[in-house]
Amino acid sequence: MGLRFGLAKHVARISLGLVLFMQVGESMAQADQWIAQRSANFGAWQAGSEQVSEQIDELKGRTQALIARHDAQQDTQRDERDQQWLAQSRGITDEQRRLITAQLSEAADLAKADRCQEAASLYREVLEREHLNHSARFGLGQCHTKLGDGAEAARHFTEIITLPFADPQARMLRTFAMLSMQKLPPPADPRINEPAIIFAGQDAPVEVWDAPFAPVMTIVPAGEFTMGSPETERFRLYGEDRHRVRIAYPLAFSKYNVTRGEFAAFVAETDHEAKGCNLDGPDGMHFDPDGDWRAPGFEQDDDHPVVCINFHDATAYAHWLSERTGQTYRLPSEAEWEHAIRGGTSTPYYWGETAGIGNANCDGCDGEPGLRRTTPGGAYPPNPFGLYDMAGNVWKWLADCWNASYDGAPTDGSAWMSGNCALRARRSGSWFNVEEPIEGDPREPGRLRSASRFGSIPSLRYSSFGFRVVRGL
Repeated sequence: MGLRFGLAKHVARISLGLVLFMQVGESMAQADQWIAQRSANFGAWQAGSEQVSEQIDELKGRTQALIARHDAQQDTQRDERDQQWLAQSRGITDEQRRLITAQLSEAADLAKADRCQEAASLYREVLEREHLNHSARFGLGQCHTKLGDGAEAARHFTEIITLPFADPQARMLRTFAMLSMQKLPPPADPRINEPAIIFAGQDAPVEVWDAPFAPVMTIVPAGEFTMGSPETERFRLYGEDRHRVRIAYPLAFSKYNVTRGEFAAFVAETDHEAKGCNLDGPDGMHFDPDGDWRAPGFEQDDDHPVVCINFHDATAYAHWLSERTGQTYRLPSEAEWEHAIRGGTSTPYYWGETAGIGNANCDGCDGEPGLRRTTPGGAYPPNPFGLYDMAGNVWKWLADCWNASYDGAPTDGSAWMSGNCALRARRSGSWFNVEEPIEGDPREPGRLRSASRFGSIPSLRYSSFGFRVVRGL
């Protein structure tokens, strides 16, 4: 009996080994076929793109020139504005000055009597007559502090520090403003309502392709934009507070999500193991120890985005790609991601105000819910920067550690590498998400919005998790 049982186990092991050997052999054959086709496409691309490196150098130079010109124009406009305000103060008559002095005295008395709303109204009247009256601005800051609006108070105190003085006798107010701001939150950036600025060094999207096995990359221009969402945005979540960010460099983004074929080439060369994945089922997601990017629970081909990818799988792929090509590939930062997904837009979705129909792959985004699987790259229209599936299809891992709010976030496009690094940021929503509420369904809508963000355990794999890469220029 023991002999028969031992023999059966031995035969089972051999059978399993043969199955695995056949699967590996089949995967290698598919990878070879995929590489052969990509090599042919790559050769054709190279023939028409001999000057790409020169184009990139020219693009970077034009980008820096555009930024320098924009900043110089801003400085000129600021100087002209300050001169207009100084001229306004110098043009005030003695009678107008007596009226302003009386209003300031009345406002101060109202503020002492805790009638700050009335006092604030008078201070604003003074500022309409004389924008550089910092006594009125200081009083307004004090009123907002008493009324509990610390950010607005900080804005007025900051203006006392940054704006010119029409009256040299008021210079001491700068020190008082500094002291008043010590326990206040930072002021809201006055530029958050301004439109995005795109420093486009090229007339049309420029593509970069380093090798047949590498993703095709599209160069995203430098730009400045408001990151986050307004409080009135539908489905807005905590932690989307708005702030201005400048990405002062062009950057190549993968044109599509990293595909199954591209990831297979990496696995075939490195034997990278990515087993164990949460798969979709009748009762929602469930963990399957045998689930992986080859067996995600639905059919895929090599043009579909690879899924069942965790943060470590994604960074390993980027590291391998860097070594194989001699270029620097990595995961994008949250700021780079939001700049790229928006493409200069400020609406909740890069195509408009609502999710609509036929704009992205989510559960219900093509009409009726139920299509819960990936779609090949290019199945939906690209965003304004020529990138496909930036929203939906698969979630994308990002480089940043998780921070629940943007308080203290970098504003230069760099990844935020402090905070809760036990979690990593991911963006964009996926085929599993819904964009309209479904009665009795716990899935929260709004994940495909450009500002939507989430933090996840970096070792988690789901059949809705994929990634993109960026490449330095």
